[in-house]
Amino acid sequence: MTETEIFIDVKQVAQLLKLSVATIRKWVLIKFIPYKKFGRAVRFSSLEIHEWMMSKSSSPINQQKLNRYGSGE
Repeated sequence: MTETEIFIDVKQVAQLLKLSVATIRKWVLIKFIPYKKFGRAVRFSSLEIHEWMMSKSSSPINQQKLNRYGSGE
């Protein structure tokens, strides 16, 4: 099953990410989050936002980092 690309607005992205509208607008200004402009309207592709969120996910700590920063033992 393929996902359909849906365009959502700033308020919807803020709700999705549980952030303020002001934060999303700031991220747009600094080009931190993927967006599209349709005239003066800023819209976000639901597929691009999902991919962007997945790329921002933290990965499990590896053993080398654990050794460098201490294991807590």
